[in-house]
Amino acid sequence: MDRPIQTTVGVVAAKEGVYDTAVPEMDPHGDPLFRVAFRTPEGVKIFWINSFDYYALEVGMKGELRYQGDTLLSFGHWIQQSFNLDGSRK
Repeated sequence: MDRPIQTTVGVVAAKEGVYDTAVPEMDPHGDPLFRVAFRTPEGVKIFWINSFDYYALEVGMKGELRYQGDTLLSFGHWIQQSFNLDGSRK
């Protein structure tokens, strides 16, 4: 069963990069993976994102956060459509 799309207000609380093969099952190509944490009224939400989305964000940015399960769909006007970790559009 698909998880519903959630929409809330989020603030970028932290960003972190992971390199090498720390999580090979998430990125079979060996590209860098990044994590971003958002503060929301429901609590902290953490997502794995690609470098394109990572560099579009700065700590403290506030906007509408849309996600489905553990997948970030969009954030404000900075991330309108997220990419899969293999670079393809979702």
